[in-house]
Amino acid sequence: MDLTGIINLFISLGLRIIPLLGAVAFLFFVWGVARFIKAAGSEKEVKDSKNIIIWGLIGLFVMMSVWGIISFMRSEFDFGDGSFGIPQIHF
Repeated sequence: MDLTGIINLFISLGLRIIPLLGAVAFLFFVWGVARFIKAAGSEKEVKDSKNIIIWGLIGLFVMMSVWGIISFMRSEFDFGDGSFGIPQIHF
């Protein structure tokens, strides 16, 4: 296997893992929102829920940024077909 094959392997692996990690970050965000709604009145619970929401949003931002960087580099350096597909989970 040459260097191009190894790079394509890492790219395809990254493009398969990113949607899964993005889904986890989204579920983390939704869990924080549910806790925030449930914690009405408790100052500590509201603060903890806000932290969960913020970290969920940071996770989503990071996953989308990584996907964009991989897709950009893939098209710039002519690895793969150069398409900018939307990350999806295939069952």
